[in-house]
Amino acid sequence: MQEISNITHENVREVNYIKILQHIKRNDGSTKAELTKYLDVSHTTINSYIQTLMDEGFVVPSGTADSSGGRKPVILKIEPNARYSFGIRVSPDNVYLILVNFLGEKIDLVKFPYSGMEDALIELREHIYEMINRYSIDMDKILGVGMAFPGLVDMDNLILEYIPNLNLSNYSLKKFESDLGLRVFPDNEANAGTYAEYLVGRDEKLENFVYVSIAEGIGTGIMDDHFLFRGKNKRAGEFGHLKVSDQMVRCNCGRYGCWELFASMRALLKDKPESVSEELYLDRLFKDYDRGDSQAVRRIERYVRYLFAGLDVVLLSVDPSVIIIGGDLGDYAKKLIDIGINKLGLTKYFYGYESVRIIPSNIKSNAALLGAALLPLEQIFRFRYRLNIN
Repeated sequence: MQEISNITHENVREVNYIKILQHIKRNDGSTKAELTKYLDVSHTTINSYIQTLMDEGFVVPSGTADSSGGRKPVILKIEPNARYSFGIRVSPDNVYLILVNFLGEKIDLVKFPYSGMEDALIELREHIYEMINRYSIDMDKILGVGMAFPGLVDMDNLILEYIPNLNLSNYSLKKFESDLGLRVFPDNEANAGTYAEYLVGRDEKLENFVYVSIAEGIGTGIMDDHFLFRGKNKRAGEFGHLKVSDQMVRCNCGRYGCWELFASMRALLKDKPESVSEELYLDRLFKDYDRGDSQAVRRIERYVRYLFAGLDVVLLSVDPSVIIIGGDLGDYAKKLIDIGINKLGLTKYFYGYESVRIIPSNIKSNAALLGAALLPLEQIFRFRYRLNIN
């Protein structure tokens, strides 16, 4: 990964706006003095930052704190209804739409079966305007509509370049944006999940991590020093298609032996009877594992070995401080990590794991959807992704 060493003054301001909002949210309020110490900046600088955020309605005064002498300091909090945004996640089975406020809190959520992109976009437009009317939201308070897809996305030109699991290539979203009358922010679902983990996923500050989204396929997002790393052609993180097996099993991408064939959720569901739901099947499978059922033990531990085979490559390629496991299989991430580390010892003899934490996502299966809803925040701060450029 090639780093940019000369981050501009404007970039620093943008990152600090995000840090201020994160700090206020994490602590349910903060004073200017606390923020000055947190950012290690001058009182004049913090006053400038706070004034901008207050002018835009993002931060409001909310009472006073105890004083050790002199005037009581004002407690600053985030105004939840300062702005709103929509998030969309499209999977091969279902389409999800969420409306959130400026704190990322869910206001409304709908889910409906996916039956093709054209029909999905028509139904999404109807649901979006139903929510706008239901909650009497001013259009000028809507930041936009973030969209998460399981594949390659050209965000700048609103093109779904290659979404094999949806059988889409070079599909334009420009007409959808025009018909909707709101800005649209499409992205890869793993990147969206990474963005959610960075902004609202954990109480601790994570600046350098890899988020692994386990769903129909496997996607990864790379957060590097507060920036979502995309690579020169904005395709970084496609680890789901690295080769982990010599088995002649063909992936939707056209290659053989891809990681997502052996460590995605569908790898665990391949023997699921049609009459049984995915949730019930997985619940039974893991309960059978806990009871020591030999078939369940064999299947899950084989799956975990393939999962960690891919994590080995992620570790060596990116060298993150933390790897976060989430996605549709997020409810079982803690269990899978425990099996890999504590029962199978897959990190014990592999160089590099001793300094890397592997942890489950707190957002679990909702990361991509919530991250999509947070993508429009970029336009507020002009918060841009770091590119691998010379």
